[in-house]
Amino acid sequence: MGAYIVETKKLQHNLTILKEKAKTATIWGVVKGNGYGLGAADLALVLRNEGINHFAVTAISEARALREAGLTTEPILMLRATSNREELEEMTDLQLICTIGAIADAEALENICREKETTVQAHVKLDTGMGRFGFLTGETETVASLYRDYPHIHITGIYTHFHSGSNPEVTETQFRTFSQEIASLKAMGIDVGMVHCCNSLAFWNFPHMHLDGVRLGSCLLGRVGYGRRAGLQSVGYGLTQVEALKTLPKGHNVGYSRGCRLKRESRVAVVGIGYIHGFSVERGYDVFRLRDCLRSMARYLKYLLKRRRLTVEVNGHTCPVLGHVGMVNMVVDVTDIPCALHDPVKVQINPLDLKELDIRYEP
Repeated sequence: MGAYIVETKKLQHNLTILKEKAKTATIWGVVKGNGYGLGAADLALVLRNEGINHFAVTAISEARALREAGLTTEPILMLRATSNREELEEMTDLQLICTIGAIADAEALENICREKETTVQAHVKLDTGMGRFGFLTGETETVASLYRDYPHIHITGIYTHFHSGSNPEVTETQFRTFSQEIASLKAMGIDVGMVHCCNSLAFWNFPHMHLDGVRLGSCLLGRVGYGRRAGLQSVGYGLTQVEALKTLPKGHNVGYSRGCRLKRESRVAVVGIGYIHGFSVERGYDVFRLRDCLRSMARYLKYLLKRRRLTVEVNGHTCPVLGHVGMVNMVVDVTDIPCALHDPVKVQINPLDLKELDIRYEP
């Protein structure tokens, strides 16, 4: 049975780099997507042990898991705005910091807190171009009313989200819009609380935008485009074993659809991980602009020209995958390396694609 091994030492290494770059800005450890596939609570506990004590989630189940794991007093920011009564009641019970992105959110939350005779913290979300949750530019007076007119809601922060953290011109425009809104609120005598706007990509590219806090998720795992240049390390891998060994003659087919026909007699290993576990899974494209389609075609052409092959690591040796990856296994060429039944096999898998594998945190 396979597993996904999270290398805690590499996660600690990444945190050292990120904390040094963040300087005095508060780091919000983002554990959305069930901790980017690694378990929200397990990942948060490692982060807390490394001095990170602010967290952000997008699902109530993630927040509940953190509280049940012992993170009972740490601030947890819900990054998703809602006016749903059932959700807001549970957020209040879990003592989360709610996000308010519309007046309907504030009114629903105020009513619940009044009934419960309690107060709750919240951050205001500004939409500077993402087009999802948040108040639009020019709704300054409405935003100011959140600080003044809702006695059961304590606004302790305000933030926005960048949509193109690698594009300096676009991101600077969003940042200026955000900064102007903050300045307008402060001119009205509003104490806006913690101001934050950077996700992982913007955090690295625009240090002057760190402000009071930064929201870091994917860079914790080292799974960002700039990661290697920055010294970040990928923190995990799939681990399985050789389940079968056999020698196949030259010309023999391997896998579905005759995806591979051997050019030589080959010793092959059957490995117990396949696409159901998340290996070699590609997400579909959901944008339809001409330039995006052309970029996608260019990537595929580059892949074809380079003939880049899928590989795994058997006994420390890089070995090519033969043919198509199956649902629960794949075939690997081990002709030129020492290999025996049950030898360990390391497989690179994006943790967001993980399924059917136990997750183990190891030193």
